[in-house]
Amino acid sequence: MASILNLVRPETGFDPETVGVLTAALDEAWSRLLASGSECTRPAYARAMREVLAKRIIELAQRRTKEETELVEGALSFLTKNYRYQQSGPKKQAGEGR
Repeated sequence: MASILNLVRPETGFDPETVGVLTAALDEAWSRLLASGSECTRPAYARAMREVLAKRIIELAQRRTKEETELVEGALSFLTKNYRYQQSGPKKQAGEGR
């Protein structure tokens, strides 16, 4: 799994408290994704999607906020706009839903 510490560039210079907030934001965002049943959490995608979340959280922290709630919401919003973010579930059969 992607660790938030492995994705922070040395020149970023986050202090230990901020790194703790970033880590908590990543954990919360991932927990919400898991709870949603999103296809992004399927084993084939999980590692890459967790890394996408981590990178987005870092970008948000570098540009505008270090507030955990805003980081979580921003990362999840980014994911919903840019990746397939829907619940897994039974697929409709041909002709169903008409």
